[in-house]
Amino acid sequence: MRHASLLALSLAALVTGCLSDDSPDGIDDQGFGTGKADGEELTACEKDAIITYLNEGHSAEKLEEAGVHTRAAASLVKHRDGADGLFGTEDDNKFDSAEEVDAVSYVGPRAIAALREATGERCAADVYEQARDVTKAHITFAEGAPAPTSYDYPDGNGFNLSGTEFWQKWSGGKNPTYSFTDGTDAGRRCMQAAAIRFETIMKDPPAELVKLNADTNWGGSFFNWNDDFSGPNAFGDGSGARLWAWRTSLIKWISQTKKDGSCLLPTRDMVVNAAKACLETGTANAGEIQGCQVR
Repeated sequence: MRHASLLALSLAALVTGCLSDDSPDGIDDQGFGTGKADGEELTACEKDAIITYLNEGHSAEKLEEAGVHTRAAASLVKHRDGADGLFGTEDDNKFDSAEEVDAVSYVGPRAIAALREATGERCAADVYEQARDVTKAHITFAEGAPAPTSYDYPDGNGFNLSGTEFWQKWSGGKNPTYSFTDGTDAGRRCMQAAAIRFETIMKDPPAELVKLNADTNWGGSFFNWNDDFSGPNAFGDGSGARLWAWRTSLIKWISQTKKDGSCLLPTRDMVVNAAKACLETGTANAGEIQGCQVR
């Protein structure tokens, strides 16, 4: 009995020791928001890159290979994969925000620093570089490009692009939804790209657009709309961006997300042509431009 008791105590001590192995991060340590990762605040791109990386389905072993310590890797995968422990099933709980990642047990500054290092190349270049080329109607993203989790409204330099409106072109898609967070990863990327394209064009707005604003009843307002074909079994595919005066007071700034996740965006030439078409409509209708459009 004495030997059995000693054996039991030894086993208990061994198990307790395994469970209490030191972790570089405490169970409730905060990793985001205080500059704890390498002593610096993470950028929005870096946070989005980490979320995208975790939602790609990497195993705990893969996260450890990337430098994430064992406790954090296991906790992150357990949270994401749900009760069945499998990625890609209905009970998955993918990460929606940096705060959700940070709330996972044992994810603190050391784990975040490792995730930042693992995803650093994704933010090394400008994800939206092609969106800033106002002549480019069709843009693509590098593999693994992060999807934004929040929307940055553009500076219109006297013009205004409001709202986020998704039309999801598949059975069960939301038609429409005005919530940015309801968008797919690809849809949110294209919506943000469309906003960046708008801001880039409006830094030096075409003279035709300035004239349209001055000579008609339009007030310089646009609304950001995205047709998203990236969902499962989408009805067709994107064919081109569009500008459409839904009302005299509001022109829809319409981009499209193709099945492959690339984007179709309005170009500067399209804006010029739309301004000309709408000015003709306004001239013929006492300043009212409703219905004018270009593709």
